[in-house]
Order: sequence, then structure tokens, then C-alpha cells
Amino acid sequence: MPTPSNRVFGRAREVALLDAVCASGKAELVALYGRRRVGKTYLIREYFTGRGSLYCEFTGQKDAPLAVQLTHFREVLESAFYRGRPLPRLRSWSEAFSTLARALGATIQAQKIERAVIFLDELPWMAAPKSGLIQALDHSWNTQFSRMPEVIVILCGSAASWMLDNLIHAKGGLHNRITRQIRLLPFTLPEVADFLSRRNIRLTLSAVIELYMAIGGVPHYLDQLDKRLSVDQNIAALCFSKDGILRTEFTTLFRALFGESDVYERIVRVLAAKRAGVTRNALLAALEAESGGSLNRRLKELEEAGFIARITPYENRKKNTLHRIVDPYVYFYLSWIERAPDGVFRANGEKYWLEKRRTRAYEAWAGYTFENICLTHVPLIQRALRLDHVSFAVGSWCFVPAKGRADRSGAQIDLLFDRDDQVISLCEIKRNAERFSIDKAYARELRRKIETFQSVTRTRKHIQLVLITQNGFKPNIWSEGLIDIALSAEEIFGTTH
Repeated sequence: MPTPSNRVFGRAREVALLDAVCASGKAELVALYGRRRVGKTYLIREYFTGRGSLYCEFTGQKDAPLAVQLTHFREVLESAFYRGRPLPRLRSWSEAFSTLARALGATIQAQKIERAVIFLDELPWMAAPKSGLIQALDHSWNTQFSRMPEVIVILCGSAASWMLDNLIHAKGGLHNRITRQIRLLPFTLPEVADFLSRRNIRLTLSAVIELYMAIGGVPHYLDQLDKRLSVDQNIAALCFSKDGILRTEFTTLFRALFGESDVYERIVRVLAAKRAGVTRNALLAALEAESGGSLNRRLKELEEAGFIARITPYENRKKNTLHRIVDPYVYFYLSWIERAPDGVFRANGEKYWLEKRRTRAYEAWAGYTFENICLTHVPLIQRALRLDHVSFAVGSWCFVPAKGRADRSGAQIDLLFDRDDQVISLCEIKRNAERFSIDKAYARELRRKIETFQSVTRTRKHIQLVLITQNGFKPNIWSEGLIDIALSAEEIFGTTH
């Protein structure tokens, strides 16, 4: 039988943190947050099942009034600690947590329990406005739970903005009480490949990439795959069929995560329309927003949830920082699902998607999406470049010449490594169905890009050109003396699982 830790797939860092929590010998207050369907509840249930700990789980109900939430809380107390014997009606969260604390103390003492886990799942739904939950929990933690070294309280929620505002970044209350925090993100691409293999869905790495570009690494989405179908057939079934779970997931996802979800949707729509990324000032103008304070907070929350990435410019010119959409499913939805005619969904959508796969629009979209995959897996590229023992800064670079400067042309580099060993690695990212080869025109473009970078930045470091491709590289006379390192997806993603 697998150990409790081994049952949790692909969450090594989170399991190690929970191991440390269990071994600390003191009371722990853990904040766990992440997007809907990323596996938060599964992680906690699977980790603690079979450990011999006392485990008690309370789950908030969306839009339920305070009385209903307290009734559910009382029913769990009755079942977990009182063998179903009815308790008096709970009139407040203060009363609820005091009752829980008394029950915990008595049970720990009577049964000599080493660890007692209290899991408050979907805490934002429990903590309705004016409910007093945060204040009551803060008081109960300070006066009761924190004095029980056996107790682990885990506060969990999908509503990223609420968790950040009220727990992680709050100025008072529970903020200073949180002992650990876990930000649960979707699986990486190698983890997806491993996950599928464990489910006996055997795909080439290139096919895994095509799947990842559409639905990303959310475990619940991956669980819906039918191993009898091809990647394209699965995408059609999930995204373009009448009952496909990803057909309407976008709106539900944002409503579950964010208050004022329409504002967050507007932000990602603006970013999705600009593939190279958008600066903060350009985003303010596009949104017609007067103040940047609330925008900064929302951008941070979208970044924490894994929907967007902040691309730091070379030489740290903060005003030129780009915000770019990187979540595969969100970008796929805005690019394809939302734009599909209604009739497509009634007709199952498989024919529609297979036709779209053969268009130039798909090739352009896929090229950008493969770039995003690389940008969100920089540690794996770092490893492939053997930079584990070299300090470096990761960034991007863009140059737009002033009007009338015919002597200079613009250039953009999406990913570069500014290294302390006097080298700058400029990365060119190309998605290709077959082995990629460079022609005369592209070789000229690459040489011009390097020359522009050296001229504008005046760097004295050696420039190393790295070509990253999905399906390999075929050297020829045009690449000779130009490409220093060629990395395939197999070399980046295929060596970690």
C-alpha cells in the first residue's frame, strides 16, 4: 500500500511542506489557495488519509446565509466529536469555534492524539460579509487553538482575491498568525506527461504539448480525457461539444476566483489581444482606468492565480514591464471556444476543430502558445542550458526605433538570460511540426536582431544565440556559425519525468 505522501501525485514541494507541518510539534495555521479545480481539497484529503491523525473537514456553501453555514458546521461537529448526538443551535462563529476548541481539547486528551487536523474548505464562502468569521477565528486561534500543539488548522479557498486580501496580505487579523502558506498551481508540462502515463494514456511529447496548449495542467480537466480518443478528439469533446466541461468553464472560473469578476475578465481580454504583452500604462489606457492602485492589485492577483505573467525587461526598466496572458485554457477559450458559432456545439464540434487545426490562424496561435509554455517553464530551460551553478537574471527585450531613424530597425527578444559569467543567452522560440531549419531570410533576420541588441544595449558580454524548437533542429549552411545551442522540447521537458 502506498504511503500517504506517495498517493499525492506531482505535488512534491507541497507534500514536503505538509511533512514539515506535521513534524513541527507545534500548532500550525496554514493558508492554502489556488484556482478552482486545481486539486486543493484532493491534496489535503489524500495527504492526511491513513495517517492516524484526527481529521475534521468543514466546507463552506456558496451564497448560503450565516444560519445555514453554522448549521452545517454544527452537523460536522456532531458527527466528528459527539457520535451524532445533537448540539444546541450555534448562534455565531465565536460560539462555533469555541465549541470546536472544547471538543478538540477533550478528544486530544482522551485519545492521546498526536495531530488533529481542522480543514476549513472554501473559507471565503463561509466568511460572508458581516458574518464575523475572521474576527472569531482570529480570537479563537490566539486564545485556544494556538495553545494546542497537536492542532493543525488549514484555511483553504479558491477565491484568490479574498484569500490574498484577508489572509496573505491582510494588515491585521489572521495575517500575522499564518505559519505556512501553499499556493497550489496547475501541473507543469512534464507533470502532465507523467500524469497521463500513470492513467495509461500514452502520448508522444509533441502530442502532450498540443494538449497542454489547449487545456493546461489543471488536474480536473485532465481527468476528463478519454484514452480511446486522439488529442484533437479529446479537445473537441471537452471544448466544442454541447456537454463539454470546458465550453463554459471560463466565466464560472472567474466568478469563483474574483469579486468583480467582470473587471478581471476585461483585463485578460486586453492582454489576449496583444500577444507580445502589454505595459501597465497601455493597460490603464485600454481599460480607461483613472487609478493604477486597484489595477496593480488585480494584476498581482491574476499573476498569483497563474493566469498572467510579468515579463521583466532587460536592464530592469520597470516602466517597460510587460504583462502577458500565459494560462493555456484561458487563452484557448478566448481564441477559439468563445469565437465558435453556436451551431458548432450542437454538432459535436469535432469536424469544426479538425478544420481549424489546418489553418494559418491556428499555426500563429500555436506559435505564441508554445512561447508561453517556454516562458512558464524557465527553470527547465535553465537546467537544459546547464545554468544550475551560474547566477543570472531572466528578462525580455524590445526596441522600437524613434520615428525617422531609418538607420535602425526594431527588434524583440521574448526570453534572455543575462548571466554572471559574461554571457547573454538570447532565446529564439519556434514551434514546428517537423525538424526546424533556417533559411537565408531568417538567418539574416537573426543576425540583424543580434546586431541591434548589441548596438542599443552596448553590452560587452558575449552573445549566445539559443534556438528552442518543439520538434528538433536540422543544421544547414545558414545556421552554421549562427546558432550556438539548439534545444528541442524533448531536451527541455522530456528529461524530468
